[in-house]
Amino acid sequence: MRAIVAARAGGPEVLELREVPDPEPGEGEVLVRVRSAGVNFADTLAASGRYHASPPPPLVPGLELAGEEVATGRPVLGLVRAGAYAELAAVDRRWLFPADGMDLEEAGAWPLVTLTAWLALHEVARLRPGESVLVTAGAGGLGSATVQMARALGAGRVVAVASTPEKRAFARRQGADDAVGYEGPFPAVDVVVDGVGGEAFAHALAVTRPLGRVVLLGASSGTAPAIPGFGELRRRNVGVMCFSFGEFRRLEPDRAAALVAPAVELLRQGRVRPPLGRAFPLAGAAEAHRFLLGRGSMGKLVLRP
Repeated sequence: MRAIVAARAGGPEVLELREVPDPEPGEGEVLVRVRSAGVNFADTLAASGRYHASPPPPLVPGLELAGEEVATGRPVLGLVRAGAYAELAAVDRRWLFPADGMDLEEAGAWPLVTLTAWLALHEVARLRPGESVLVTAGAGGLGSATVQMARALGAGRVVAVASTPEKRAFARRQGADDAVGYEGPFPAVDVVVDGVGGEAFAHALAVTRPLGRVVLLGASSGTAPAIPGFGELRRRNVGVMCFSFGEFRRLEPDRAAALVAPAVELLRQGRVRPPLGRAFPLAGAAEAHRFLLGRGSMGKLVLRP
């Protein structure tokens, strides 16, 4: 089969299209023919050897996919630790979901960000109906899914943070009540979901109300969040929680799979449907990574083997 291989740690330049042996499913795994594979910031970290939840290079990147079970032909969504940037992938049955009626050319962009957004808001932040939510990188793949998920969970007001007028307009189309630039001002909110880190985190934390929660999903800015100490957080009565879906899946796969079932149902109902920004052929994986790292993308990117 054809697959994208990161033979060594590095940037987009290390991604090569190669002929490799078909994967052999292990115990509890299913072979899936890939129709689309989501492109995520975590994939760029995996290729560079800096993603903690992925095996080190050499590897076939890719954490999410849509396609058909080879044995039965049924349409499915799936999550893997690596290997989605390929024509075939072996997927743990626990992380394989029905995709009947979904567009498999797009659906590979949906599971990772949707399930991450669900866990961040529903399980970590414990979002309650009527509470306000601020989402950084609100026009990106995860940000768009988080905006939609906040809406689906009954948030009172959803505010996206995005860097350009075009991205802010895009975030509003995904359901944000308002969108602001990183220069602020940010409105006071009950819940923050941040994947940017750096100054964006500091700015968002400053407007988090007492009894509010800040969920940290990453640091796409390249600067890790400077989390205040016990004394400051206690005085403000604010909680800061770090969450990695990849590590949660690795440490407690059965529990994690059970907890995301309602999010899969939201996908099936169409209540959450992360927008597709751009599609690339499998051979265009390096271009997709460059496009993502260039900060110009809106919505999710996919590869189509």
